[in-house]
Amino acid sequence: MNENIILYLDKLNPHMEKIILDLAGNDFDVRFLEPTIGKKGELKDADILIDTTFPCTKGIIDNCPKLKLIQRTGIGVDMIDMEYVTKRKIPVSVCKGFNSVSVAELVITQILALYRHLLDIDPLTKKGEWHTWTYRHDSYEISGKTVGVLGGGAIGKEVMKRIKSFDAHILYYDIFRMPEEKENELGARFVDLETIYKESDIITIHLPLMPETKGMIGNEQFKIMKKNAILINCARDFIVDQVALVEALKTGEIWGAASDIFAIDPVNEGIRSLNGVNLILTPHIGAATYDNYYRVYKFALENAAKVFSGNSPDGVINIRE
Repeated sequence: MNENIILYLDKLNPHMEKIILDLAGNDFDVRFLEPTIGKKGELKDADILIDTTFPCTKGIIDNCPKLKLIQRTGIGVDMIDMEYVTKRKIPVSVCKGFNSVSVAELVITQILALYRHLLDIDPLTKKGEWHTWTYRHDSYEISGKTVGVLGGGAIGKEVMKRIKSFDAHILYYDIFRMPEEKENELGARFVDLETIYKESDIITIHLPLMPETKGMIGNEQFKIMKKNAILINCARDFIVDQVALVEALKTGEIWGAASDIFAIDPVNEGIRSLNGVNLILTPHIGAATYDNYYRVYKFALENAAKVFSGNSPDGVINIRE
């Protein structure tokens, strides 16, 4: 009997469970806290936890006496009590760069959907209404526009790569500037935040949530943006002041927005109830493609093999050898 147990914390649909079970085969004992087709697992038996969005609190960690690794399926760790796991010397591994293509492709999809009013036109056409002229005066091309990218990391670079193919002008900001050769390759110009807010037709956010980024886009920033600006947020919800975003959309301070991540709380009820504005809301699906999760699960199982054989896992961010 395999005494090394991997426990997936999040509840998955049967298709997602099957991906990881097929990859695991007979080599790993993978269990699920809330299974759909797999085997039920218990915290007390887990050697490795796989975590997507599940709150990995001190209480959860204390119920895992055998715990040797927490494997994230993304890069954010705001759902994990990092101070406590580090104190306990439990490594946390992240999948840096794995979701970059999936998120970047969603960003492009959101921009095009907003620019061409696809979410407005689709239900009308399905009802038999022919609105071929309704939005022509208010539909746009990405070509020739100025796109401001907040964050020059793996996702930001993938977004820039795709934006470049649309013949758009790219501005970007990051606390770490890219080498000049990389900027030239991507056709990106490094500027300060105020320049991005003032000059961009499209602003897309790819920054981590930290004290320095929390609420960094609010009333003041919306007031200096172009009236035709759209804001894309596939990063973290609290980077944008949600109350200010609702007001900016209502008053026409910006032309549209798309958000793939927002907290389900009373503050955000305002944005979910908005009507008559150019707005797309999606439930944190930026990384949610088969292609990405195949890569992620394969990496997680490779790390599990390393841990079970007494070696150090890859992608660890909190424990240094």
